[in-house]
This record gives sequence, structure tokens and C-alpha cells, in this order.
Amino acid sequence: MQKPVNTSLQSLFRILGIILLFVCFTDVKAQQLHPDTITKRFVQYSENNLQEKIYVHTDRELYLASEILWFKLYHVNSTSNRSIEFSKVAYVEIIDKNLKPVLQAKIAIDSGSGSGSLYLPVSMPSGNYQLRAYTSWMKNFSPDYYFEKNIKIVNALAKPEKRKALILDENYDIQFFPEGGNMVESLTTKLAFRAVNSQGKGIDFRGNLVDENNKVLLSFKPLKFGIGSFAFTPEIGKTYRAIIEIPGSKTIVKQLPLVKTGYVLRLESVGKEQIKVKIQANEGLLNQKLILFVHTRQNKNTSEYITLSNGNAEFLIERNKLAEGISHFTLFNLYGQALAERLYFIRPSNYLNLDIKADRSVYSRRSKVVIELSSKDEKGLEVDANASLSVFSSNAAASDEADIFNYLWLKSDLKGNIESPAYYLKNTDATADEALDNLMLTHGWRKFVWQEVISKNSPEFSFIPEIDGPIVQGRITDNRTQSPSRNILTYLSLPGKKLHLYGARSNSSGVINFHTRDIYGPVQLVAQTDTQQDSIYKIEILSPFSNVFSNTKTSEFTLDEQLRSQLSTQSLSSQVQNVYSSNRLRTFYPALIDSNAFYLKPDKTYLLDNFVRFNTMEEVLREYVSEVPVTRQKDDFSVWVTVRPHLVNVPRSVKPLIILDGVPIFDSGNKIIKYNPKNIRSLDVVAQKYFLGTLSFEGILNFKSYKGDLPDFQLDKRATITDYEGLQLKREFYSPVYDIAEQTESRLPDFRNVLLWSPQININKDGKKTISFYTSDQENNYTIMLQGISFSGKAGSASLNIQVKK
Repeated sequence: MQKPVNTSLQSLFRILGIILLFVCFTDVKAQQLHPDTITKRFVQYSENNLQEKIYVHTDRELYLASEILWFKLYHVNSTSNRSIEFSKVAYVEIIDKNLKPVLQAKIAIDSGSGSGSLYLPVSMPSGNYQLRAYTSWMKNFSPDYYFEKNIKIVNALAKPEKRKALILDENYDIQFFPEGGNMVESLTTKLAFRAVNSQGKGIDFRGNLVDENNKVLLSFKPLKFGIGSFAFTPEIGKTYRAIIEIPGSKTIVKQLPLVKTGYVLRLESVGKEQIKVKIQANEGLLNQKLILFVHTRQNKNTSEYITLSNGNAEFLIERNKLAEGISHFTLFNLYGQALAERLYFIRPSNYLNLDIKADRSVYSRRSKVVIELSSKDEKGLEVDANASLSVFSSNAAASDEADIFNYLWLKSDLKGNIESPAYYLKNTDATADEALDNLMLTHGWRKFVWQEVISKNSPEFSFIPEIDGPIVQGRITDNRTQSPSRNILTYLSLPGKKLHLYGARSNSSGVINFHTRDIYGPVQLVAQTDTQQDSIYKIEILSPFSNVFSNTKTSEFTLDEQLRSQLSTQSLSSQVQNVYSSNRLRTFYPALIDSNAFYLKPDKTYLLDNFVRFNTMEEVLREYVSEVPVTRQKDDFSVWVTVRPHLVNVPRSVKPLIILDGVPIFDSGNKIIKYNPKNIRSLDVVAQKYFLGTLSFEGILNFKSYKGDLPDFQLDKRATITDYEGLQLKREFYSPVYDIAEQTESRLPDFRNVLLWSPQININKDGKKTISFYTSDQENNYTIMLQGISFSGKAGSASLNIQVKK
């Protein structure tokens, strides 16, 4: 039994608590805030803290090693769910149970969407993995708001691992959440709780609330998914514990949050039209003027004064004043200190009603399937939609967690795992309403800190948005001291035929940001300083992928026997496909990029094959390139460009930037003079001053070899040369056509289990789209899954089952 706390000490602590609360109230009157002031600062903060969301539709959720995972990205504004033109790059990763990235890709985003694929290596172990996606801008906020999705990958060729016995009575996570934020002495409060196992799934249990004398005050149990709530009134000076009894496991004792002096903010639904707001304060805080601020998805609903009378205030708010989704109620004092917070959810009534109709329900092998897609709003009016569609063998049903509607309205705005989110949105009975309110109490919504909002300080961000393309970030250090170097001009280039040249200056932390464009596929990067001026620096290219992770837990990997049997057949089919269709599965579309150099049109281009070939570059330049004089002092050469400045018709020679196959050559010209001219195909001469971002050149000499591979040229040893994976090239989805007898009767096997993946389906304003594809040789049940979002931000999904047999 616990020893009782000394009564005099209890009184002292209580008085001190009241004094601390009043510290914020004793400031000068000029510093008090008006409700409009909070609104203004909230709006300013929201404008400077644009919130993005990414949703990822995958072609399915169960894969075999050696298969391809196809996906579509939906990129929206979190306030409206509308497509957003902001970040142009998304980062997609597959993470294993040890939080190690297994596969990574950079995906181009255009007009609010992007698509890609990931080949799952043959050596990939069986297990549950986490697919996550985010932008560079999203890295400024908690990883809890990255998109996350669990996928199951099976390696049918590897020996199955022996399953470790689960310890059922360990690794339970049990937490208690007072409504409004605190348990306040002598005031009735609702206390929500959440109990999950090591897999993040809710558990069933029986609990008792006891005081320090082990007196049972009440009993409680979860309502849904390990979540529930109860009301009670904590007494002054007492402590409380919860005794949790889990069937088949040991009893767990949890200490409840400490009882404090302060405020209680309670919300109760009154019928279908109103919300009762109850605000209470305990002794010492009875008669005060406070501010209640309510917003939904960063849009203000209400901001007004609330006056306590004898420590109480009670009033009604019309539900139609709140927007649909999660509303955030925050109670402030007049000095901008947040005192209590509460979330409230209104189920969305606006949605995208997608529908799929097939010309038949049963098909033979290698036969044509015609489906008609339609999209309507909640009123039945046809609307346009950006959608994606997958047709896959139904060996594992898709979970409701994969639904775009559930994700955008619920899961994306709450921290932690939400078990069966569709339950909360589809059901509207009293039990579902109570479960939904419990969910609001147990999953904290916080994408900002109120102190940052109320203060007028501009937020500082470590990661800038990639509004044009990937930002290659690096760090430059002084080789002598190993310390970061600031304000150093650095150059980034890509060897090749397409000229990519970028410049940046380092900040106070030595960080450099190169704003690149149109870099696709595997390339080499060359980062360097002008070694004629800065020769003591080292450049390191940093990974753009996030190194922080959410608290979401990966569940235990299991397979039932029926699924194992199905996967054995699927594994054989996958192997056949890889043998007979490997070339088609590895076909990528070329990137559509501008092939012009950044200077667009040179003043003169020389194709050296049009001239008699000399053995030295000095002879070539002196004999043919009149704009490029060459001077020499002993063995030291200098290469110049003759320019005619504007307004002055007097030519002069200037030092140009010399480029070879896209890479700047920083010396006076010795290296290029000594280079074999027979390796050079052409030379562009820019005989004028040119500005490129932070860079400026008096002139440019761009030498190009035949293959763009710097043949027989040794780059400066001080340059940083690194392999880099650019934006992912789009892989072609292999979908054969059997519209003539010769194709249908072909003996080449077709063992596809994904019949169609179409990530860019645009349903026009009449709300209709017709698509066709062909079945394979695989007799099976197939699921057609359609997901999409309208121009106005309404999301929805639909599915249809078909069968293929003889």
C-alpha cells in the first residue's frame, strides 16, 4: 500500500500551482491579446507553413520477391485536399522492421500527381515492410505525417524462417489521455485510454480505477480497437492507478496522469445539430476572461471571448459553423497561453462516388475486358477526376487503410496507427459516434506548437521546398580545420551530352543547395570549387532521404496455409514471366527534357570534323576559332574569348568558363590545350557575359566529345565525384493485346497476375471513361481497384470482382 502524502505539503503544492498559473496573468494590460489578434497570427502562421499531404495508391498490398511494385502519388493541400502545385519531387522508400531503407526512389510530381515502380529483388527476405512517401518540405515537420503503408513481401524461394513464439504478456502500450489535456482536481473529466499490443493492434481487457488506498472507484473496458473512455472526478491530493487485466496475460498497473490545478474543456454532441462546450476552472481561477479559438484544417471557425462565472462557462455551438473533418478547439488566456485543447470530428458528406461496370463478370483466358468508369459527386452530378486503376489476382483482400478517402480525411491528420479507419467514417450509429470521439481524445493532432503561432517570430525551416526539381544538398568543409565553410561558391555538374551546370554559395553551416532540373536515372555528379581561387575545401553530397521515423510499428509477419498455397502458384508464374518477358518488364520511357544548353544559342558553333584535323588543340584554336585567342608564356597557356561589350565597339579578351562534356575545367587553359583534339566533336563559343543563378561568366567555351564521357581526361583530384540516382524514369507496364488469332494462339506463356496498372486515368467532365485490357493464362478471381480525386478535392474509391476461367 502506498503511503499517504502529507496534507500540508499537498496544500503547499496546490498554492504554488495556482501562483504559477497567475504568473502569466500579471503582465501589463497592453500585452493582452484580442481574439482577432490570435486569428491574425494564426492566419499568418498558416500562410507561412503550407501543409502538404501525399497519398500513395499501390497496385496491391501483397508481393513476391522478384515482382514489381507499381504506385501512384496523389499530392494535395491539407486544407482542401485539392491538388497542389508546390513540391515537384517526392521521396518513396520501403523500410524494413529495423527501420533500414531497402529501396528508395525520387519521383517527379506534376500537377498534383506522380507515378513510379520499384523492382523487389530476388534476395529480399519475407516480411512486413513499410512503404512511406514525403517531400523535402514535409521533412520540416514530424515524420508522423509522412504517408505510411504496410505491405507484405514473400520470398517463396527462400527457406521459411522459424517463427519466434510471441510473448503475449509483454510489450503492451497502454496510455491515458485526459480530455482537454490535464486531470484537474475537483473537476469531473473524461479520461480516454488506448491499449495496443506490440503489433499496434487494439487489445481487449478489463480495468479497474483505484486510489492510493487501493479502493476501486470504477471499472472500465475498451469500446472499440482497444480504445475507450470513462468520466470521474479526481480529488485533491490523491493519486490514481489503473489495474489492467489482459486475458491470457499478466496484470498490468499504470499510474494515471498527475492531478493539477487548471482548466477542463469538455465537448458533448447535442443531437445532430449542436455541440455543447463546457469550460471549468477550479478554486483560484473562478472568474476570468478567456479566449476560445476553433479551426478546421487551418481555416478559422470561431475566435471569441469566454467569461467564467464561478469557474464555469457553458454554451452551444452550431455544428454547421464547423467545417467537415477534424476541428481543433483551443482555450487561451488573454496572454496567448494555450490552457486546454480538444479535437472534434464531423464526418465528411462530400465525396467522390466512383463506379466500375464491366461488360461481363466471367471471362475466358486471353479475352478482352471492357470496363466503364464513372465519377459523380455526393449529389449524383458528373465530375472530372484524376484516378488510378489496378487489376490484380485476389489472393489477399485490400485493407480499408489503403483507401484514399479514409487517409485524407482521418489517418493523415492523426498521429499513430489507426486500426480500421473505415469503421469510423462508414458507420453512423451511437457506438461508432462514441468510438470516433474516443479516437479524437487518444490521437493527438499537432502540426505546430501554439507558442510558435502566437509569437510573431518567423519560423525557421531546415529544408526548402523543391518547387522546380531535386535540390542536391551538400556540405563544404575546410580541409585544414574540418570545420564548415561559409560563403564559398561551389559548382555542380553532370558529365554527359546534356549540359547541367549549377552554382550555389554555402551558408553559415557550410550547407550548399544546388537547384537542379531534369536529372533522371543514374548519373555521376561532380562537385567542386574554382581551384584557382579555393583549393582547400572538401565537398560532401548529402542524402535527400529522411533519417527520422514515426512511431508506427510493423506487425508480425504471418502467412496462413491457404495463402501459402496460392503464393506457390504465383511464384511459379512470376518466374515464368521473368524468363519470357524480362525485356518488356525492364522497358523504361525516355524522359522528355529540353536538350538545349542553358545558354540556349551560342554565338558560334564549330564542328571539328568539317575541318582538317590537327594534332594539338593549340593549332585547332589558332587556325579555326578566331574568337578564341591563345597566349603562351613558356609552358603556361592561357585561353581567352574575344567579346564586344555593349555600347563600346572595342573588342577585348576575357577569361571564359571552359567546359568539357558538361564539367567546368578550372585552370587558365593548360588542360584543354594539352587535350587530344581528335576526341572533340564540337565547340560552342559564347562571346558575351552570361549569368546563371549565382554564377556569372565573362564568356563560355563548351567542348563536346562524341559520347559525352570525358574520354582520356583526368578530373581534378580535389573534385568530389559521386554516383547519384536522379528522378526515376517511368517503367512501361507490360499488357499484351490478343485481338487477332495469331496472338491468341501464341505458345508464349502469359502468367501475369496483375492484368492492368494504369496510374494516369483522367475522367473528363461528363464523368465517364472506358478502358479495355486482356486477361492472361491465369485462371483466378481478380479485383479491379479504382481510386481517385476530383479537381475540387473530393476523394473516393471503388472495386469490382471478375473471374477468369476456361
